[in-house]
Amino acid sequence: MARRARSTPKAGIMAGALVAALLLVALGGYFLGSGGTPYRTAPEFPVEEYLSSSSSLRGNSYRLSGAILNSIAWSPQSGRLISVEPTGSGSPIPVVVPPWPGEVAMQKGQRFHFLVEIRENGIVYAKELTKS
Repeated sequence: MARRARSTPKAGIMAGALVAALLLVALGGYFLGSGGTPYRTAPEFPVEEYLSSSSSLRGNSYRLSGAILNSIAWSPQSGRLISVEPTGSGSPIPVVVPPWPGEVAMQKGQRFHFLVEIRENGIVYAKELTKS
């Protein structure tokens, strides 16, 4: 009885598998890597449009990155009203941060990334936030 010759993988198949593996590693690093912008699926907060007509943005969610200028007011039911200077803009934006369990300590000058929603009367509410 004759033996069959063992077949070896073709070079093209090996090269294709290597390219696919490298692509998966690169995509995984992009989506799971640290240092990326949080909330990147949300559009950037339109500062100029908000300042000219805030009520036209009602119901939309945006990402906002910036430094805290001041803590304006606080109440246990409503949360905290802060002013935020968006990155790349000198115009402060008022943001309401609701009271969350285990609330993040916020101080003047700290930088945060916010996921915000524009609500009635053009008021900006933070839905989520992370320190920069």
